[in-house]
Amino acid sequence: MYRPTTPQSSLFDVAAVLPDALPKDDWSYLYREKILPLIDEEAFRPLYAESSGRPNAPIKAMVSLLIFMGLEQLAWRTAEYLFPRRLDWMIATNTASGEARIDHTTLFKFYQRLEGNEVARELFTTFVEAFIQTCGTSVKIQRTDSFFVHGWLRILSRYGLFKETIATFLRALRKHKPGLYENIRPELSQDYLEKDFDLTEKDKERAQRKVALMARDLYRIKTVFENHHQVKHYETFEVLCRVFTQQCQVEEVPEQEPKITLKEKPDTDTVCSPHNPDARYVRKGKQRATGDKAVITETCDPDNKTQFITDVNVVNITTPDARLQPELLDRLIDHGFQPDSQYEDAGFVTGETILAAREKGVELEGPVAGRSQSFDKFEQPDRPLDAADFDIQVDPDNGELVVVACPHQQVAKSQKRSDKTGDLLVHFDADECRACPLSARCPVHIGKRVATFRVSEAQYVGAQRHHRYMEDKGYRKKCAVRAGVEATVSELTRAHGARKSRHRKAARTKLQIIFAATACNVKRFLRTVQQCARAELETA
Repeated sequence: MYRPTTPQSSLFDVAAVLPDALPKDDWSYLYREKILPLIDEEAFRPLYAESSGRPNAPIKAMVSLLIFMGLEQLAWRTAEYLFPRRLDWMIATNTASGEARIDHTTLFKFYQRLEGNEVARELFTTFVEAFIQTCGTSVKIQRTDSFFVHGWLRILSRYGLFKETIATFLRALRKHKPGLYENIRPELSQDYLEKDFDLTEKDKERAQRKVALMARDLYRIKTVFENHHQVKHYETFEVLCRVFTQQCQVEEVPEQEPKITLKEKPDTDTVCSPHNPDARYVRKGKQRATGDKAVITETCDPDNKTQFITDVNVVNITTPDARLQPELLDRLIDHGFQPDSQYEDAGFVTGETILAAREKGVELEGPVAGRSQSFDKFEQPDRPLDAADFDIQVDPDNGELVVVACPHQQVAKSQKRSDKTGDLLVHFDADECRACPLSARCPVHIGKRVATFRVSEAQYVGAQRHHRYMEDKGYRKKCAVRAGVEATVSELTRAHGARKSRHRKAARTKLQIIFAATACNVKRFLRTVQQCARAELETA
């Protein structure tokens, strides 16, 4: 049952009982004065029943504890243990010394209630609005970056995936249908539920032989139980079938058992662990991870005294950065944090995202995805040509692209829009193109009668941005401001525990990252207020 926190102070308030326990400029007093009133308990009312059930614990205290957990990377039981023993926590939450009792189970269940609700994000936005207004922080220039949030799953090879998938299913089968388990066990190549269970095999040849045997075991289990009226509905069996379909293929042999072979490359969207079939595996350079991807945006105006994180989100780890850009910008605009310039790395910037951002009044800055940033390769005389090497102008009347001439100054014969793709089709003389010394490097397709250059606005804008980034040293220096967000990523991952997820579900991981970003903003805000107060005292 929903019950708001009483605004009346207790006689046993720590600040009243022990007035000199902490200095008056301690962060706890600032938190109680500046931040605690920002927590609107009415926003949490839908999480509770109106007239039945046990009354909730103080919501402001529970939200504050989640922020403190993000500040100090604490576990649930640790937060429960420290709350009645930390004077600064009791002062910050305006809790009397005898009332600082919130069980870790109560705190975690409150966290679970937030899982399917946007109230945590709304609270984050409320904090950011108050912080930038108090500190006079400008949001006109912002920067964005993404990072991996590592899950708790072990990264398995195909050998380990097959073995653990079969073992997970057999455990469930032995528990619910022991008779069926005893029937299938002798038909398998090994005892998958043995005590000494190893998910690795150092001998590669032996591992390949075992993988082939386990592939047959997967097929055997699949064919035996795929029509069983109960077993076929087991989650572990469904995962087993998905793993087999993604990793193996069946070749029918006349009058013989089917031949089971392994696919050279598994299907896309592949299961990487039977314990969490929604988790995905990704490799980026030398970094390998299973889990989720977090995306953060922060202010970066050089005139700001303090920079604040303005947006945070968690998505599937395999989602490309460029696909996240439109939604990210929409959230900033909806929350009133629309920038004039957004600095991002090459993963986010494409011709499509540049044009989409311009339509919303935002200039997306940074190098373009999918292009080498090697100056040696760009300056080579035989580098491939692109749309930016053509003489292209924009018609001032209708905004259409007009291709005037090719890199060898051949004037275009005609141009029109493709009815299917909407791309601009520019025609040149085929004979001149064949004789052109740049033909080997040129993107123009030379046919029998006509040479065609196909280009879209997005391709041209992307190529133009690439040339600007590679040729203009001043622009590269201007884009260097984006590198500062790497320090914020380091701060979140090292100081606030955002690198490692504490949860299996992506929704709870998202909450963890939101509270980590909130804690980071709270820390920066309190530090700024303390510094300003001390500066005023020194001046006086």
